[in-house]
Amino acid sequence: MKIAFWGAAREVTGSNTLVEAAGKKILLDCGLFQGSRLNDERNSEPFAYNPAAVDFVVVCHSHLDHTGRLPKLYRDGFRGRIYATAPTKELAYLVLLDGEKLMAEEARRNGGKILYGKEDIDGVMELFEALGYDETLEISPGIKLTFKNAGHILGSAMAQIEADGKVLIYTSDLGNNPSELLDPPATTAHADYLICESTYGGRVHEDISRRQEKLNSIIESTIAQNGVLMIPTFAIERTQELLHDIEHFCNMGNCLVPNFYLDSPLAEKVTAVFEKYPEFLNGKVRTSHDKDIFGLERIIMTSTARESQQIDGAPSPKVIIAGSGMLNGGRILFHLQRYIGDPKNTLLIVGYQAAGTLGRRLLDGEKEVKIFGKTYKVEARVLAIGSYSAHADNPQILAWVAKISGIQKVFLVHGESSQATILARDLADKLNLTVLMPQIGEEYLLN
Repeated sequence: MKIAFWGAAREVTGSNTLVEAAGKKILLDCGLFQGSRLNDERNSEPFAYNPAAVDFVVVCHSHLDHTGRLPKLYRDGFRGRIYATAPTKELAYLVLLDGEKLMAEEARRNGGKILYGKEDIDGVMELFEALGYDETLEISPGIKLTFKNAGHILGSAMAQIEADGKVLIYTSDLGNNPSELLDPPATTAHADYLICESTYGGRVHEDISRRQEKLNSIIESTIAQNGVLMIPTFAIERTQELLHDIEHFCNMGNCLVPNFYLDSPLAEKVTAVFEKYPEFLNGKVRTSHDKDIFGLERIIMTSTARESQQIDGAPSPKVIIAGSGMLNGGRILFHLQRYIGDPKNTLLIVGYQAAGTLGRRLLDGEKEVKIFGKTYKVEARVLAIGSYSAHADNPQILAWVAKISGIQKVFLVHGESSQATILARDLADKLNLTVLMPQIGEEYLLN
């Protein structure tokens, strides 16, 4: 068995790992590199391997940094099988369509070409085959694939590959526990090799029990100042958890003044997928599935561009939830340019912000930023609630890995070097494991 790392190596985005086993080539995820622009030059570069020679792709969840280059892979010749859970397949289609639209808009503003068209998305979707949790499929003689719940987003999975007498586990993104909506990540008894994410490998998340309290306080402050609360959010999971918490806020008798806007057609469609697959949610949510757990009756959804523009004419106070989550595109930018210069307003960051993104720069304290080529002074408050993260933190990863026996090597991916280095040290010191932090293009033979 041989593995080569072609993305998310010493950085968070661009997931792309090639496994060669039993005479076949298996790609683990195929995501976009994300930074200041979706049309990153690296995304346009030819793949380091021949897409037509890849036999299988294993897609562990639907986020763009794990799926965003699948249509390019198809356009460049891939015609093998793609394995994912049923929710991941449906969500990936929505995410890819939305990503193509954002890239086209960016190309019109800044020049350049988009990576692929809708025909490539439709083509690659024809190659998907759904696989459930804990189902084992022999995808080729001598190669078995099993998905286990990763607890990250709806339908997210860890991939277990058995081939050449070895067991390889790829976490993709490991979920933050406890989650309001999902079961915790599944455990596994044995693995010879582990490819593990490290996005928050050096951090400890805020206590999730205080999350509701903090959100309530920020909404109440927005009401008191007659301001605007902007929440850039990822359409999958983060939006649904926010809606769930806002519903709780409203049920406590606090929801008399602000209007809540979900300004994301993608998030609206994603929420419908959540309602379609209750079996992928945790027991608490499943038992209340007949209820409006996301409070959709009181949320004003804006599907069209005209409806989105009308939000700005609505009176304050108001809460606007819109994509994209890292502020590198989407409708949130139109609201941000209008409201960022007023100290009565608040920008609330609830998700990971990759290096180079506008969200990361605002979170790091920049006082002037450019939006659509125009410079704006940052007068609005910039706050963050870390416990909305969908990634496991350092103690959670250590506890999860400690339950696996037989690990010969751990490869850390999906993390900036600062985070991965801390996790690597802790895995070595506390669990006595051999840990590697591969760079782009490095290959390893697993004996």
